[in-house]
Amino acid sequence: MDRRKTESSAKRQILTALIATVPTFTYGIQIGWLSPMGPLLKSAATPAQAPLSDNDISWMAAALPLAAICGIPFFSYASDRLGRKICVILVSLLSCISWTIKLTVIMPPALIAARVIAGLAAGGCFVVVPVYVKEISEDSLRGALGSLTMTVCKLGVIFVYAVGMAVSYKVNQAVYLAVACVHVVVFCFMPESPNFLLKVGKEKQAASTISWLRGLDKNHKTVTGELLKLKEEQRQFEEMASVTLISVVRNRTTFSALRMTLMLMAMQTLSGCFALMNYAADVFRRAGTEWSPNTLALFMGSLQLAGSFFTTVSIEKFGRKIPLACSSLVVSICMTTLATCFYLGTGVVSWLPVTAVCVCILAYGAGLAPVPMVIMAEVFTFQVRARMAGASMAFSFFCSSMTVLFYTPIANQFGAYVVFYTFATVTLFGVVYTIFCVPETKGKSLEEIQKYWKKTEPVFV
Repeated sequence: MDRRKTESSAKRQILTALIATVPTFTYGIQIGWLSPMGPLLKSAATPAQAPLSDNDISWMAAALPLAAICGIPFFSYASDRLGRKICVILVSLLSCISWTIKLTVIMPPALIAARVIAGLAAGGCFVVVPVYVKEISEDSLRGALGSLTMTVCKLGVIFVYAVGMAVSYKVNQAVYLAVACVHVVVFCFMPESPNFLLKVGKEKQAASTISWLRGLDKNHKTVTGELLKLKEEQRQFEEMASVTLISVVRNRTTFSALRMTLMLMAMQTLSGCFALMNYAADVFRRAGTEWSPNTLALFMGSLQLAGSFFTTVSIEKFGRKIPLACSSLVVSICMTTLATCFYLGTGVVSWLPVTAVCVCILAYGAGLAPVPMVIMAEVFTFQVRARMAGASMAFSFFCSSMTVLFYTPIANQFGAYVVFYTFATVTLFGVVYTIFCVPETKGKSLEEIQKYWKKTEPVFV
C-alpha cells in the first residue's frame, strides 16, 4: 500500500512539474525560432510583404534577451503578490500574444514587438517556473523535477528546428500558438504552490494541496510535518523586517546563498558554451565540415537535450556537486583543446575540434546548464526566493549578452584561441569553486541547507 501511494505521489508531482514547465518549452521554441524562420523571412519566398533586412533580423534577435531582463523584476514582484500559478498562466498568455502577432502581422515592427513580448515571458519563465516546481516537490524528487526546466527548454529548441524545416511559416506559428493556448487552459486546473497559499492565510487549501501532491490523507504525518515546516518558515518571515537590499546583505545566509548563485550563473554563462553554440558553424567550417544551419542547430540541440536528460534521471543519485564539477572539468578540457587547435591552425586534424565541440555541448547540458537552476531554487527561503531567483537570472542574461557581444571583436583582435583559453580558465576555476564552496543540497531540507552558511565550518560539503 505504501509503495503504491509513493508511486502515485511521484506521478502526480512529475505530471504537475511537466505541465508547469511548458512555458520553458515555448521559450526554447522562441530561442530557436530565428534559425529556420530568419532565412525564410529574408528570402524571396518570404510570407511578409517584402524580404526582411539583416538589420530587422538583428533587432529581432536582440529584442528577446533585452526584454527578458525587463520582465524579470516584474515577475519577481508579481509572483510574491499574485501567486506562482497566476504568473505561470500570465507567462503563457504573453506567449499566446507573441505567436498571434507573428501569425497575423508579418511586418518588421510587429515581429520585433512580438519578440519583445516573448522576452517578457522569458524573464518570467525562469523566475516563476523553477520556484513553482521546487515548492510542489518533495525533497527526494526536488532535484530531478528542478532539472526538467532546462531539459524541456532544450526539447523546445529541437522541436522548432524540426517543425520549422517541415511545414510552412503560418503552420509553424499556429502550432506554437496552440501549445501556449492549451497550456493556459490546462494550468488553470493545477494547484497553487502550498507555500504561497500559506502565505496568504489559506492553511486548509495548503494542506489539501500537499495532500493531493503526495497522494496522502490530510492527517498523514508526512502532510502535517510538511505543513508545520512551512508554517515555521512563515512565522520567521513575519518576524522579519520587509525584504530590502540592505536586509538581504545583512542576513548572512541569504547573502551567502545569493553570492553563491551569482557565482554559479557566472560559471554557467562565462563558460563560453552559449557563445560556442552561437558560433559553432564557424568552428565546424574551420574544421572543413559543411553542414546546413538547420542541420547543425538540430544536432547541437540534440546534444544538449541528451545531456539534460542524463541530469534529470541521475541528479538524485549523484547529487548536485558531482555533476556540476565533472561537467565544468570536461568543458574546461574541451575549451583548452579548441583553443590549442585555433592556436596551432591548419596543422590540426579536422576531427579534433569537431569532437571537442560535441563533447563540450554534451557536458554542458549534463551539468553546467541545469544544475545552477536547481540549486538556485533550493537555497532561498520562501519570502526572498522569487526575488533572488530574479536577480540571479538577470545577472545570467547580462553575462550571456556580454559573452556573445564581445566574442567576435576579441577573437578578431587577439585570436580565437585567447577567447577559448579564457573560457577554459573560468570553467577550471568553477571546478575548484564547486568542490570547496558549493554545499550538497540533495535530499536536504531548506533548514539543513542554510546551516552551511550559519556555521563557521560547513556542516556538509
